[in-house]
Amino acid sequence: MKKLLEEQQITKKVTLVGAVCDAILGIAKIVAGSFSQSQALIADGIHSLSDLLTDAFVLVATSQARQAPDENHPYGHLRYETLATVLLGMVLIVVAAGIAFESFTNTSQATVTWYGIASLILTIVVKEGVFHYTKRAGEKIQSRLLIANAWHSRTDALSSIAVLIGLGGVFLGYQWADTLASIIVAALIAKIAFSMIWENVSELVDTAPDPAVINNIRNTVDSLQNIMAPHDMRARSMAGKIYLDLHIHVPAHASVSEGHYLSDLVVYTIKKAHPQVQDVLVHVDTDDRVQNTDSLPQEGLTKPAQLNMPARDQILADLGFVLRLHRDYIDLNKTQLHYLDNSLTIVIHALADKIDSSHQEMKTNGLKMDLSTLPYGQHHSVAWSYSDV
Repeated sequence: MKKLLEEQQITKKVTLVGAVCDAILGIAKIVAGSFSQSQALIADGIHSLSDLLTDAFVLVATSQARQAPDENHPYGHLRYETLATVLLGMVLIVVAAGIAFESFTNTSQATVTWYGIASLILTIVVKEGVFHYTKRAGEKIQSRLLIANAWHSRTDALSSIAVLIGLGGVFLGYQWADTLASIIVAALIAKIAFSMIWENVSELVDTAPDPAVINNIRNTVDSLQNIMAPHDMRARSMAGKIYLDLHIHVPAHASVSEGHYLSDLVVYTIKKAHPQVQDVLVHVDTDDRVQNTDSLPQEGLTKPAQLNMPARDQILADLGFVLRLHRDYIDLNKTQLHYLDNSLTIVIHALADKIDSSHQEMKTNGLKMDLSTLPYGQHHSVAWSYSDV
């Protein structure tokens, strides 16, 4: 929760700085454009003011997206940021269409003024600075909305360059250059809007992240000791953060606690090497049948062979009867079951301090003989230890 609040504070600070710049530059360019009759300069001023709408979207979406997970949103609220980015793209398309329409219907003649040129140069310098400032903050907290807003700031700088070129054409006597520059401004806004919408709609429908990212994560897991062949990796993105599921293989006779330890090691290592990964769910497989490649979902449900064997509660009930003559020196609750190679191996936990040490071999043979009467499993064994103090 603390991390989410820190991210929200960073976004708020960065966005407010950008909003102040957008307001000052937008008003300056619209005033300069009105005096010089430059439709392209006015359009560029509207573009700057439209950034205020972007900033408002960022602030609202971030306050919602950075809330902690709750009962109705167990994966968190980051999709609010994705949805806001899509809506922002739609608004920008409307703005671009309006600027393009106005450029064709406007009949005023543009003139070149020093204050018009000055406002454009100031915009280029300031907005490029805002771009780098915002982009660095977005990359720091892995916020695709903040990074998108940064690129939107850069389109303002690029469109100002286009307008500057258009006014240069007007100065040389080509009045149509101002109209052309205005259309270029609209095209730049539309391009960033369509890119924004496409990328985030893909995220809303759970399109997998870049295959290169998944491959890098796979290589990270593959480098760990006692963890083999990561496979069946599935990932989804939420506001630039990755939620990952994967299977790993561990040594066949590893205990449950060791398997849990290795899965925790995988989660920690992935998050350490790939900060964009927000959550990892690990499924542990044994190494008796190592699967090296991912498998796509198949139609129908086929019951795995090992599920045809009995589960622990049934086995313990059977052992209680089969080993009834050995109850004084065995601990059935510590029985280990190994479902390997589509077969079952049982390891009985026997207590060495409950019998005379000279009888241990005889008792072991007796336990194995009784275990052999079970209708399932093979290669059963006995492990002797001392009672817990």
